Amino acid sequence: MANDIGKDKEWAKSLFLDGLTRKEIAQKTGRTEKTIGKWVTDGGWEKMRQSLLVTKDNQINALYAQLETMNEEIKTRPIIHDVPSHLLKPVKLKDAEGNEFLEWPAYNAKDYPVKIGNFPTSKEADIISKITVSINRLETETSLGEYIEVSKQLIQFVRKQDVEFAGMLTKYCDALINEQLK
Repeated sequence: MANDIGKDKEWAKSLFLDGLTRKEIAQKTGRTEKTIGKWVTDGGWEKMRQSLLVTKDNQINALYAQLETMNEEIKTRPIIHDVPSHLLKPVKLKDAEGNEFLEWPAYNAKDYPVKIGNFPTSKEADIISKITVSINRLETETSLGEYIEVSKQLIQFVRKQDVEFAGMLTKYCDALINEQLK
C-alpha cells in the first residue's frame, strides 16, 4: 500500500507539473482532491510549476525584444542640437515707421553640439547594460525549471531500466530541487 501511495504521489506530481488541475489529478489517480491538495502544499509543487511556466527561453526572448525596441528607438530618434535658448526665442523689433514685429534669429543648428542624438543617454545605457547582464545570466545559469525537466527525463529513462532505482533517484532529484528552491 505504501508503495502505491508513493507511485500515485509521483504520478500526481508529474500530472500537476504538466498543468492538470487538482480535480483532474484526483480523477486520474483515484485519490481525493484534498489528498492531492495536501501533496501539492507539502511538496511545494506550486512553486515548481511556476518555475516551469516562466521558462528561461521565454524570459530571454522578452529581454531581447526589449533590447531591440530600445535600440531601434535610439537609432531612429531625431538629433537635437544644443542651441542656446536666446536663439530659440523671437526678438521684438521696430520697423522704420515704429511698428513692432517679431523676428526669429537666424542660426544653423548643426553649428552647435549634439544634445540628444542616435546614441543612448546615461539612463538608457544603464538599462541596456542591465538587460544585457540579465540575458547573460539567463543564458549561463541553470534554472529551477531546467533542474525539474532534466530530473523528470532522467527518472523516466531510469524507470524503464530499473523501477526500484528510479524510486531512489526520484528522492535524490526531489532533494536537489528542494535545495534549489531555497
